[in-house]
Amino acid sequence: MTPPAPHIIIVGASGLIGGLLAARLKGQPLTAIGRRAVEGIADQRIAPVAEWPALVAALSPDVAISTLGTTIRAAGSEEAFAAIDHDAVVAFACAARDAGARQFLMVSSVGAGGASFYLKTKGRAEASVRAMGFARVDIFRPGLLIGARAGDVRPVERFFAALSPLTNAVTPRAFDQYRAIAADEVAAAMARVIGAAEDGVFVHHNRDMLAG
Repeated sequence: MTPPAPHIIIVGASGLIGGLLAARLKGQPLTAIGRRAVEGIADQRIAPVAEWPALVAALSPDVAISTLGTTIRAAGSEEAFAAIDHDAVVAFACAARDAGARQFLMVSSVGAGGASFYLKTKGRAEASVRAMGFARVDIFRPGLLIGARAGDVRPVERFFAALSPLTNAVTPRAFDQYRAIAADEVAAAMARVIGAAEDGVFVHHNRDMLAG
């Protein structure tokens, strides 16, 4: 007998990777939680971030996914950035664990835990999730993301994305985790590991995500 599909909850479905992943999961038991509605997702819970843990508690998920992510520039300050990329991610993960989720997937960044405030914040979020006791954690650390962001103007990212064919070509294989990667490749890699049976913490870099 085929086991039932896992009940998946996701935050960040209004973003680049989250939207692509939600589209790939169409037809599966999927609930999106967010601050605004996302076209194409049948089951959604719309609420302020502070109310997300209570919504999670009522859902009994098997798998929880965070594709939350912004930039310091877009958030407006380091504190506002950390409130999303650390505090909201960790609160969501904690609520999912308490609600019985076996697996947690999160989008982080290449270099997480590095010297900058951005990378330190990503590293702290990863460390918090690792320590929560999920049976399986999948952390995705893409390089520069390539893809169209609806309503989110990031001129620096657009500039480097335009250069990515050249920069990818000259970046040695030993450093390929720093190459640009299509957001849909990240979404595809995430979809592939949902419900994976092996326990543990798995960190996925560009090479892993592109391996198929």
